[in-house]
Amino acid sequence: MNTQPECSTEVPVREVVRRVVADCAPEEAVVVEGLLCYSDAEVLARLRRRRHGRDPLGFGLADVVPLVAPLLWLTLESARQKLADTAVDTAARGSASLWRRIRRRKAKPATIPPLTREQQAMVKRMVLDAAAEAGLSESRAKRIADGVIAGLALAEPGEFHGEADVRETR
Repeated sequence: MNTQPECSTEVPVREVVRRVVADCAPEEAVVVEGLLCYSDAEVLARLRRRRHGRDPLGFGLADVVPLVAPLLWLTLESARQKLADTAVDTAARGSASLWRRIRRRKAKPATIPPLTREQQAMVKRMVLDAAAEAGLSESRAKRIADGVIAGLALAEPGEFHGEADVRETR
């Protein structure tokens, strides 16, 4: 079993989403750019929120056309949480969150740590499953999953410092 990470740097989730969408779904770049002005917590809250208001059609845009950006962001967050749960004690994570809220510091962008081959395979499987569930074609799903893994594996140390515009958490 390989326990050495394939890359040596953490990669911000938002940067992976931005790059993969630019490559695989450029028509959604405007959606991603709009989301990038929010903190990761705000983006996730917006993407997870279900619209319960009156919709004249009875369904939303995501029900008609599967969007890659939300799918990627939510799947990568799920993968990040799964990886963090295996590495970090829940109590320590909760106290860090409380301390950050008390001090009202800016939140660091959510990042995915360096991954082993097994972890890369897990993330790829999660992306493929989410894409299939969203109704994307198998070839498009594979292209998106390959883009995610390439983005995670080929990240250079120091490549992402200072790029993310992250607001304070609430």
